[in-house]
Amino acid sequence: MTWNNEWHKVVWSDEKKFNLDGRDGFSYDWHDLRKEEEIFSTRAQAGGSVMIWASFGWGGKSSIYFINGRMNSNGYREVLKNHLVDSGNALGGFDWIFQQDNAPVHRVKVNLAWFKSQKSNALPWPSLSPDLTPIENLWGILSRKVYAEGKEFRTKERLKAAIIQSWKEISIYQLRDLVKSMPDRLFEVIKLHDAETRY
Repeated sequence: MTWNNEWHKVVWSDEKKFNLDGRDGFSYDWHDLRKEEEIFSTRAQAGGSVMIWASFGWGGKSSIYFINGRMNSNGYREVLKNHLVDSGNALGGFDWIFQQDNAPVHRVKVNLAWFKSQKSNALPWPSLSPDLTPIENLWGILSRKVYAEGKEFRTKERLKAAIIQSWKEISIYQLRDLVKSMPDRLFEVIKLHDAETRY
């Protein structure tokens, strides 16, 4: 609660699935609460999906990394080695702090030990706390761009191209607005005693 500019040091990260048929199969949906929710039809059979990993901070955003297959703890560590270590300073400054949720592949002992060996600062994180992490809202922004006007995709290659293009269109101002929202997020979560917030 006492942090202000300290949030500028945090590098937020997560994985996100994108379906050919639309936003997360429309089972779960991050939509703009200021607008009426749109309903789209989907094909009878699932058309496939792609999984991405990305990170962002006050200084900008990483590139999109497409995950092949199912993510395991070794694969996650490789993603961090290849896509986080070099970009951390650019996104969060010299003494950046890493944020990840408590997914099992993130929290295995070998990955926690790797973090210590890298002398990386990891932000302690509560379980089941989507309202606290602005990357969830960033996924919402990205999804709305990718699936604008109910768009669906015939191939994974077209979906990947749309994700990359939409990611490029997200501005530094949008990223910084998300970072600046952290004090209000914390206040709302505490005020509402863990009930759902506007975030």
